[in-house]
Amino acid sequence: MTIRHTLHLRRQLAEARQEITRLERDLRSLDDEIADVRAANSTLRQEAVVAFARQVAAMDNTDHLTAERERLLAELEKALDWATEVNRANACIDQQNQRLTAENDRLRRELAALTRPVAKVIPLQKRGAA
Repeated sequence: MTIRHTLHLRRQLAEARQEITRLERDLRSLDDEIADVRAANSTLRQEAVVAFARQVAAMDNTDHLTAERERLLAELEKALDWATEVNRANACIDQQNQRLTAENDRLRRELAALTRPVAKVIPLQKRGAA
């Protein structure tokens, strides 16, 4: 081996060592990036678990509210049916009251016709003037 060849090999060895050092630095940088991505991934997974739990709770709440809505609608329907019956009863009572009022008026007129005054009462102040 010649000196030139040895120098050339040493230069290549130095360059290779520099390249290895650069590659090791890049590898450490990539390892750091991988660690950061793994940490971010863990955080995202935890956030996803929380978000999923919130969605499940929201769906449960929606189911509960839907059932409550159905119950309230059934109560409203019963109340409307009851109000309709009350209105019908009130209409019947109003008709009966009208008939009874007319009957009372007729009976008052008949009673007034049957009880004729025997003599007209003249107040004392007018007796002397007459």
